[in-house]
Amino acid sequence: MTDADRVVLVVPSKGEYARTVRLAAAELAARAGMDIDGIDDVRMAVEEAFVFASERAEGGDLTFTFVVAPGSVELTVGPLGAGPSEAESPDRGERYARFILESICDEFELTGADGVGTLRLVKRSG
Repeated sequence: MTDADRVVLVVPSKGEYARTVRLAAAELAARAGMDIDGIDDVRMAVEEAFVFASERAEGGDLTFTFVVAPGSVELTVGPLGAGPSEAESPDRGERYARFILESICDEFELTGADGVGTLRLVKRSG
């Protein structure tokens, strides 16, 4: 592995592909040198990110971009449709997913412009 490797996985936004993404993420976390707890955190984060993203996806495919470096995995997921407006509150599932992601990731960021968003997560070992 060089200083950082970029791995892109494009899957349909259907629940049956969550396992594929989760397994790939676990392997990439192992390549980053994470211990079993770090690998489990990455696996859980990717599972929640998949659920979060597939609920916001407007059909079609989701792109999972992993940047793997020694001791860290960065994940960007998109494209995401617009979430609830400021007047609306997110549903219970989305609030739960955000809580999990913010708890187990070192960085959590949800960005968007012109109705298209991305989710960015970073998990570091240690």
